[in-house]
Amino acid sequence: MSELRKSFRIKISHESFGECMGQTRNLSTTGVYVKHPTLSALPKGALVYGQVQDLPTGAPCVRMEVVLVDAEGIGLRYL
Repeated sequence: MSELRKSFRIKISHESFGECMGQTRNLSTTGVYVKHPTLSALPKGALVYGQVQDLPTGAPCVRMEVVLVDAEGIGLRYL
């Protein structure tokens, strides 16, 4: 199974707004959808950093590209 349906809190960082905490949705090996209304202001192609929160061990901070934008959040591709 290449897709996880469990939702995680994720910290997204971008120079336009600093940091915000969203919820993951449709987490896969190639990317993730992050739900948070602030993120909808980002354009396709924007680069952000994301770090999953609340894991037993620290998660890496991952560079990602915005590939989808809608009213609820953004789709990100891992770089």
